[in-house]
Amino acid sequence: MVSYQLYTISSELDTAAFWQSVVKPENGWRISLVLLLMPVNWLLETRKWQLLLRPFLDWSFRRCLKAVLAGVSVSAVTPNRIGEIGGRLLQAGKGEYSKVLASSLLGSICQWLVFLLVALPALIWVSGPFLPEIYRPWRWIGILPALLLVIAVLLGGTSILSKIISWLAERFGWSVAELLTALANVSFATLLASTLIAALRFVTYLVQLYLLLGVFGIGLPLVRGLAGIAAIYLVQAGIPLPPGINLLTRAELGVLLWGNTPETVAASLAAFTTLFLVNVLLPALPAYWLIVKKA
Repeated sequence: MVSYQLYTISSELDTAAFWQSVVKPENGWRISLVLLLMPVNWLLETRKWQLLLRPFLDWSFRRCLKAVLAGVSVSAVTPNRIGEIGGRLLQAGKGEYSKVLASSLLGSICQWLVFLLVALPALIWVSGPFLPEIYRPWRWIGILPALLLVIAVLLGGTSILSKIISWLAERFGWSVAELLTALANVSFATLLASTLIAALRFVTYLVQLYLLLGVFGIGLPLVRGLAGIAAIYLVQAGIPLPPGINLLTRAELGVLLWGNTPETVAASLAAFTTLFLVNVLLPALPAYWLIVKKA
């Protein structure tokens, strides 16, 4: 849908009026706040990962930050940013690979717990108008399995991961005794703290995009607007797509929620693209230098 509308947007959109509405003084504080929240986002990710890495490796916050930024640079050109772990591995020694990988996987688990606790209810809420009326009251039942899964992972997440690693080690002949010992030291408190930090990261992202939508002319009620953004992120996160297609998919989902006028199409795509530039490409620039220096 968005691809077709982008094709026809040059004739339907009053480009001058659109950008005139964007470049106005009252948008200055929104853009400034979006930029200020970018380092907050990655500092939170660094702290989350450092907590999960500590049972494996005693890296300083500075070294963890370098690895996280290296991950950002690689993830910028990979589907759904799956290259993030690979970028971190570039900053690790050969004997540290398995530990960086395991702690990063734990970080992904914590982030998905947040998606299930926050984004899934948001998706169920905003999807109501798109469902047949007979199914709308029952859609909330979908939260129960997710809630049970979250509880199971929080209480036995490292145990579950240990079983997966042991199963893989048996088949591929890996030596993982040291890794399993360290993994057993990842406590419930560490998982909980990391999940809370992951929640703060997600809220940071939601606020940034909400502000950018306002900058480009999509004014939304606060709660429903944040819920819609969370729902879009959850749907898109489950589909591994290259960065360009990724942005189009998010924009298309935004148009579905917020309207299909030329102004909405342009605003949705502009907001998602700007956030990608701020949160991924901007911090990736110094990270490329880190990777070259490491090589």
